[in-house]
Amino acid sequence: MPKPKRGKLARSVKDWRGTCPLCSRTGVKLLWEKTEDEKTMKVCKQCGA
Repeated sequence: MPKPKRGKLARSVKDWRGTCPLCSRTGVKLLWEKTEDEKTMKVCKQCGA
């Protein structure tokens, strides 16, 4: 059975796909937040873990 709530966060966030500022991967989902030097940035899944 399909999951109706899959990807709900990605649809609600504007500009959720791009280049990760930490690892420079392109075309990835930027849905995870990481705080460095009192700045919060959106990073990819691998960098957010």
